[in-house]
Amino acid sequence: MDPLAVLVNSFKLDTELSKNQLLAFPRFIRERMAFGQLPGIRMGPIEAYASSRGHYLEFVAGPARGKYTSTVRMYLERPVVIEIWSTMGRDEVFEKQLDNVLLVAVQFFEEEARKTTLYMSFMPGSPKTAELVGRRSALKLFFGGNMLNLFLLSILIGYPIYLLFQYYGLEQYAPIFFLVFMLAMVLSIGRVAASRSPWRVNKDAREVVIVQMVVPEGDLEKYRGEYRSKVRAAKQKAYETFSTRPGLVSADKMAEIFTQADLPSGPDDFLVKRIDVYGIVERAAQKFNLSVPTIVVTQDARPNAAATGFTKSLATMLITMGLLVQLDEEEVEVVVGHELSHLRSGDPIVLFSLVAAEYLGRVYVWLKFIQASFIFVPYLVFVFWGIFFFGKFLESRADLEAGIILGKPKVMAESLKKIGFRRLVLEERFLEPNVSRFGEWLRFDPHPPLYFRIQRLESLDLANPPKHTFLSSVRAVTSGFLHAGKAP
Repeated sequence: MDPLAVLVNSFKLDTELSKNQLLAFPRFIRERMAFGQLPGIRMGPIEAYASSRGHYLEFVAGPARGKYTSTVRMYLERPVVIEIWSTMGRDEVFEKQLDNVLLVAVQFFEEEARKTTLYMSFMPGSPKTAELVGRRSALKLFFGGNMLNLFLLSILIGYPIYLLFQYYGLEQYAPIFFLVFMLAMVLSIGRVAASRSPWRVNKDAREVVIVQMVVPEGDLEKYRGEYRSKVRAAKQKAYETFSTRPGLVSADKMAEIFTQADLPSGPDDFLVKRIDVYGIVERAAQKFNLSVPTIVVTQDARPNAAATGFTKSLATMLITMGLLVQLDEEEVEVVVGHELSHLRSGDPIVLFSLVAAEYLGRVYVWLKFIQASFIFVPYLVFVFWGIFFFGKFLESRADLEAGIILGKPKVMAESLKKIGFRRLVLEERFLEPNVSRFGEWLRFDPHPPLYFRIQRLESLDLANPPKHTFLSSVRAVTSGFLHAGKAP
């Protein structure tokens, strides 16, 4: 590093990785990531060093276009600390791009590290949860996903109902019965989701403890094969010891249990994470002036949260284990805040009313005009795309309200980057901004594109927030859609 360089800026990246896992990051970078080819960043060779402060990476970097040059140090600790040294002062645009690039690199490394990580979870008074589940069943997707999944499913349900009523000569009553049936399903969606989840969070059982064990390098196949019975015995012993006393869980005690099962390990191989899930939801609900909804934790490995239920009193907050693993408590809180915004504004009622009005109008008024197959199919495509596009207004407003009410828009932007990092990179719409983004807006997805949501949150001025969050969101989404095909 240039001896005249001075520290011009530093920032941190939170990570779920243990210290031992972080020490493998340099090799991952060299083998899997091509920094010199990442959009927007010009980077030199990456070197690994050890110092009194700990292990760190060092490389020369600057914007892909321009003469600015700096030396970047990335300390492999929790949280990861990035320092920027330069003789040329600060370049805030470059610093932001560097932050995004390194955050995505760490997320890819975390995703790779999960393949060699054993997870155990503890919650008092609840059944054990030994594994994260990578896939959700169709029923869980139906009851735990966005309500628009229910509307799409309604097309498949509605036709058989109509045929049945037609058979008995009562086809004029079929649409009414269908809407009542749909309403009953929507009213019960939160309760069904809660009943199917093994973990109910409340004041008395408010904390979830997650234990991550790093499988020793080179032993992954053994842990999957010949060590499987030993791993099962160690997990069983851990559950017997801590299932009713999760407060006693520690890295030292977990290492002791695994060693007793003939799986030698040390405290550095374990990471114990405690999350006060009830406290997170309670704090957010108080800021939204809402009562605490029913809270359940699912075993889904994907980071997500969803507020289901038709009314505030029937609301259920679903939080996945993946969200608790990948995000810190502050980031989980803003995700929860987004879902609470939907509940406070009655978005499920709005969407149901919109779909019901279209359905009744189609069946009783203009069906005879669009019955021809060459018109009916395009009509359905257009109508449902329009409903999904309207959903973008609601999702954008929920982002905005959560950012304003919780006062943490940038934290929410960071959580979106972590949750959607793969999409951001693979679609080259965030790290590579100078491209057309029109295709992302045409998806049958109620959420605006991630790049749009992140940029809007990062630019939110809390000192001068919009007075009308919904109207502001309508304008922003409409403008984003109309200008999506124009590369900056």
